[in-house]
Amino acid sequence: MQTITSGTTTERIVRTVLLILLVVLFAAAYIWDGYVGYARQNGAELARVLGVDPATIPPAYSELTRTRGTVIAGLLAGGGTLSAVAPALGAPTIRHGRDDYYLGPAGWLRIGRDGTRITAATWTDGKRTESDQQWQRWIGYTLGLLGVILILQLLRVLNTRATLSDAGLQVRGKELIPWEAIVDLRADTSGRRGRVELAYSLDRRAGLIRLDAYVYKDLPAIVAAICQRKGFTIGDHTHSVE
Repeated sequence: MQTITSGTTTERIVRTVLLILLVVLFAAAYIWDGYVGYARQNGAELARVLGVDPATIPPAYSELTRTRGTVIAGLLAGGGTLSAVAPALGAPTIRHGRDDYYLGPAGWLRIGRDGTRITAATWTDGKRTESDQQWQRWIGYTLGLLGVILILQLLRVLNTRATLSDAGLQVRGKELIPWEAIVDLRADTSGRRGRVELAYSLDRRAGLIRLDAYVYKDLPAIVAAICQRKGFTIGDHTHSVE
């Protein structure tokens, strides 16, 4: 007989690829927000509070966490001089009136001044908190891991093979089923369209394998060849697997 070798269907490949792209895009979006996007939104919030153009707000100081900001605010609440602050904080993100603002990813530190003397120091949380940003990163990492799993699944999909030859039926990942071991071929008992059940007896062991037209592109030809050689009839088998 002529050997029939079937890979998987284009539909199955396309669906898997689209799912990978969707997951990877969401992962990238979540990670971006966790590291950059939410910090920029807090910068834009500070710009609205001050009534300035958001474009004038430079990137946040990544090392200025909420904990550090509140500690500094507490230390400076009693006063001091700007020269004591400069080595620890550097240049302010923006100067507005008599206040210096230092923007961190999750909020900002405001230091009021009178000349070189510090008159007030407060920390303000942004709308996008550190917890919010951490959640975005965790979700992004989880989706990234799912993306890796789906890529491995795509490799499995691309390696799908079913071969019908004079030796019998060989489905990749399963043992060869010789012709003499095939005892029945029937429509899927669940009534699912496009799937058949092949019963076999190998080494006195009964087995059952389900073949799906969504998984195997040339399943109709395989079913027709088995029915012809074994004399099976499963109703309108040609239409049942298309």
